[in-house]
Amino acid sequence: MNVQRIAAKAQNMTLPASAPPASLIVSMLLVEKDPLLRRTVALTARTLGIAHIHEAASQTSAFRMLAERAYHGAVIALDFGERRYAQYDFSLLDEIRTSADPVIRDMPIAVLVDRCDALLLQELRHRQVTRVILKPFRARTLLDTFSEFLPRQRQAGQASAV
Repeated sequence: MNVQRIAAKAQNMTLPASAPPASLIVSMLLVEKDPLLRRTVALTARTLGIAHIHEAASQTSAFRMLAERAYHGAVIALDFGERRYAQYDFSLLDEIRTSADPVIRDMPIAVLVDRCDALLLQELRHRQVTRVILKPFRARTLLDTFSEFLPRQRQAGQASAV
């Protein structure tokens, strides 16, 4: 039982089961249409103590969420959106990279894509995408990606604790 839950019980309060543990101060954004995948990754990341995953089902939701808070990293599923001729929708990536807020602008980003050719890879490099994940993939791949995005001070603290 974590300290937060013990303190709540001491004050005759209960926290919802979905409340993240106090140790999860790292927040990541996952933008993916598939609700089962989003929930699986979010619950697993929370259980393993990797991060608190904020879920967005669409780029529109992600825009709203980014306006409300900053994240330590993001994994974004790119799709064709309303575009034709197999062009990916880069609007969310462009919004992040041109943000006036340096925390948002400089956060690490991974993308989920069905396929990746040289032209797409060039576009992603131009937008400073940290990692490309090809579909289909394992949930563990996303968890490893979130772990790589952890702030350096937390990684240093974990290394010194070992």
